[in-house]
Amino acid sequence: MTLTELAQSPASAVALVASVAVDADAAVVTIEGEADRATLPVVVGALARAVADAQGPVIVDLAQTTFIDAGTVRAIALASDLLDDRGRRLTVRSPSRLAMRLLEMLRITHLIEGDPVVTT
Repeated sequence: MTLTELAQSPASAVALVASVAVDADAAVVTIEGEADRATLPVVVGALARAVADAQGPVIVDLAQTTFIDAGTVRAIALASDLLDDRGRRLTVRSPSRLAMRLLEMLRITHLIEGDPVVTT
């Protein structure tokens, strides 16, 4: 097995579950486990389902995320841009301290529910 095949292997996504559910009028994408380069396709798939299958806002719930990398946060930002183009909104719920730092680095803390004031 090559490294490319290993990276594309479904076994590499075992450490993460991403689900989409409808809560009131919003689609909620819940990410549980380690969101990293190996599991990015799982996250992107869930975000794509939420964008395509729902009509209202999308909430990305990170409460059960044990690790998140910059690639995953970038995918969330891209989904937000796509939704903005469609007149919809994406928000992030319950980001960890690491996720907060990544959101700050990418200058997208405005996506956090309640739009908290971030101190330096």
